[in-house]
Amino acid sequence: MIGPIGDPEIRYFASMIPRLVIVGFGNVGQALARGAIASGIAAPSEIAAIDPDASRLSEARELGLRIVDAHAIAAAEMVVLAIKPQNLAMLASQIGTVHADGPLVISVMAGVRSASISAALGASARVVRAMPNTPAAVRRGITAIASDAQVTESDILRAEQLFASVGSTVRVPESLFDAVTAVSGSGPAFLFRFLEAWTYAAEEIGLAPEIARTLARETLIGAAALLDETKDEPEILRAKVTSKGGTTAAGMLRLDDTASRAGGVDGLMVEALKAARDRGAELGK
Repeated sequence: MIGPIGDPEIRYFASMIPRLVIVGFGNVGQALARGAIASGIAAPSEIAAIDPDASRLSEARELGLRIVDAHAIAAAEMVVLAIKPQNLAMLASQIGTVHADGPLVISVMAGVRSASISAALGASARVVRAMPNTPAAVRRGITAIASDAQVTESDILRAEQLFASVGSTVRVPESLFDAVTAVSGSGPAFLFRFLEAWTYAAEEIGLAPEIARTLARETLIGAAALLDETKDEPEILRAKVTSKGGTTAAGMLRLDDTASRAGGVDGLMVEALKAARDRGAELGK
C-alpha cells in the first residue's frame, strides 16, 4: 500500500511532520491537495501523499507535496483516507493504533462506517466521514459531512473547511450516507450517461456527430449555469421552456411514456438511486 520504506525520499522526509496526509492520490486526493493549497489551508510542503502508484506520486511531487510512508500519519493533524474499502484492513495494519489525541481521520470510502474505521485503527481514533463528488476536481463539488459521528464540533468544522476548498458542503446523518453516495457521489455519472444518450439520439434524428455532441454538451452546460445563476427551482425553469402543445411538451410526454414501466422518468431515477444506495450498503458489510 505504501511503497518501499527504503525509498530515499521517504527517509529524507521522515523527520518532517506534515499537517495533512492524503492516503490514496487519485482524483479525490488530488482535488483536495489542489484545493487546500489554493485556499491557503496548507502549503504544498505541509501536505504529504501516500500511494502505491508511482505515476500518482509523480503528480504529487509536481504539486510540491511530500512523499511519505504510514509512519508519518501518527504525528499529522489530519489524514484523508481516499482508498478503496477493501484496502482498509491492510492500511490499518501499516498505520497501527491511532489515538484520540492523534490526527483527525477523514474517510471518503463509500459504505464503510465511522465506527468500523475507528475500530480498525485501535478504537480511539477520531473519524469523520465525507462523501465528495468528481466536480471537486474543478472546485465545484458537493460534499456531505457526517453530522453525528463521535467527534467534536471543532473536528467537523475542520473537515468542512477542507472540503469547502473544493466546493460546497452539507451535514447529513451518517445513517443516510449510502443515500448521499447514490445522489451526489454517483450523480455525475448519471448526468454523463444521459448526455451520452442525448448525443446518440441527436445523431439518430439526422445531426452530424460533431454537431450533435456540441449541441447536447453546450445545452447541458448552459442549463446548469442558468440553474446556478437564477437560483430558480428546476420545475420552474422546465415550465418556462415547455409551452402547452409545443415541441418540448411532445418530447416530455414521450420521455415519460417510454419510461412508464418504472413509473415514468421519476420512477426510473428512483430505481437507479436505490440500486446505487443498496450497493453502498453492501460495500459497508
